[in-house]
Amino acid sequence: MKSKMRKIENSIRDLYGKSQYAVEMHNITKTFGNGSIIANEDISLLVKTNTIHAIIGENGAGKSTLMSILFGIYQPNAGTIKINGEAIHFHSAQDATKVGLGMVHQHFKLVQVFSLLENIILGSEVTKRFGFLDLDKAKQKIQSLSKKYKLNVDLNKKVEDASVGEQQRVEILKLLYRDSNILIFDEPTAVLSDSEIKNFLKMVLDFKKQGKTIIIITHKLNEVKEIADEATIIRLGKKINHCNVSATPIHELSSMMVGRQLHIQKNHMLSYKKDEQMPILKIDNLHVKNISGHKIDALKGISFNVHKGEILGIAGIEGNGQTELALTIGGLVKPTHGSIKLVKTSTNKLDLYETIDLTNLSVKEIYQHGISHVPEDRHKYGLLLDETVSYNCVAPIIDQKPFSHWGFLNKTAIREYTSDLCVKYDVRGSNRGKAIARSLSGGNQQKLVFGREISRAHRLIIYVQPTRGLDLGAIEEVHKHIIEDAKKGAAVILISYELDELFNIASTIMVMSKGHIVYSNPTKNTNRDIVGHHIAHALEGGH
Repeated sequence: MKSKMRKIENSIRDLYGKSQYAVEMHNITKTFGNGSIIANEDISLLVKTNTIHAIIGENGAGKSTLMSILFGIYQPNAGTIKINGEAIHFHSAQDATKVGLGMVHQHFKLVQVFSLLENIILGSEVTKRFGFLDLDKAKQKIQSLSKKYKLNVDLNKKVEDASVGEQQRVEILKLLYRDSNILIFDEPTAVLSDSEIKNFLKMVLDFKKQGKTIIIITHKLNEVKEIADEATIIRLGKKINHCNVSATPIHELSSMMVGRQLHIQKNHMLSYKKDEQMPILKIDNLHVKNISGHKIDALKGISFNVHKGEILGIAGIEGNGQTELALTIGGLVKPTHGSIKLVKTSTNKLDLYETIDLTNLSVKEIYQHGISHVPEDRHKYGLLLDETVSYNCVAPIIDQKPFSHWGFLNKTAIREYTSDLCVKYDVRGSNRGKAIARSLSGGNQQKLVFGREISRAHRLIIYVQPTRGLDLGAIEEVHKHIIEDAKKGAAVILISYELDELFNIASTIMVMSKGHIVYSNPTKNTNRDIVGHHIAHALEGGH
């Protein structure tokens, strides 16, 4: 009997190569903090060769940790790993790369002061005679990959000058450049536009046709349904289920992921007349330089108002001035021309209003006038990664009561505020505020920034990709908080590359292209096809 079983196993291995499974992870357990934090508990994962396998779960469920173990970044406390049927033990990511694994991380692994080209080839440099770098050969390969998969980047640009989307494309090119056979993507479409997502999904299907095996971590279940063969669901560090994607409805996947029924948040204030509302923010003829160093201005004389209770949704392909607009209103970038003005209640008379010119004020002064900002790049602009969660919660207002008085910190007030914020916005892994911000999962870092900014007293709040990297349950909560905030009278600017997000909660939708506003209309008077047409027309070079 044993001999017969062995023959069957050998036949299967002959059919698929060394094994029918490209990846086997058996009984993996991983803990942090001397065992006090259990990230993965006895998880087993089987990924068939030449398939697309999705790993889905809530933020902080342990998905990225599991893949970091597979890629050699973390060492498991228990469990075994096999690649193509052979037991392995990676001591580093370099070991994983040598056997054909490639991983695109949710938090990019890039050297800020290096060019995009240098980052792509780093560790896999091509050399000529006498050890000189063959940059021309490397560029040719990268440009060929860029053209094939529509991943265009400026190879001479430095990472510190690149947008989040460009950095994401560099990470994908790094993986392609190394000819990896087992590809791991952690939230790869989080910062991509609709058209870029379509190209990415097509690219993944092309990888499968070429015989590659793909593991994709994503919260976007429509993408899972579109490309994945099988899925593993993880919740609170434990494996919940393994299923065939085509045979499992989306609502079942979402219920398994969050453990409850989900409800799409809708803004029922879409019919309000903004002409009857007070303008909170007035943008007039704003010109702003491109933060990437290009000579062409990112913003070319745009003007618009945002009203009390309005959620202004800004759509368009990334890189058309949206990032510069948010950074300029937040005070991180200064305009070359034009003005930004905030209308607020007079400090002397409640029934009168005063206009504050924010154009040349510091970030701190702008914050003090009641503007909050959830930035696109939470690592670069949103968090002090090596400080505690508590410090990050109160950093913009730490000089105010009750957090400090006469230069002395009130640690009890800080601790209580942090605890309340983490509970309300479901920031997991905070360890009562003592955890270092860098140690949180990407989704929980995002919830921390979101919770901090919306909790501060504000008249206007700017969101850039606020649900980036969040699971469906967290997205539901974020949308609910944004809508409730607008109902209370806050003006909201929501910059998102997700049209579904904009149509669900924005009261006005505006399209930007090449530094201009090319379309604007109340959401109730437009639809996805019209907005999509204006975005596509802008891509083709029109205004």
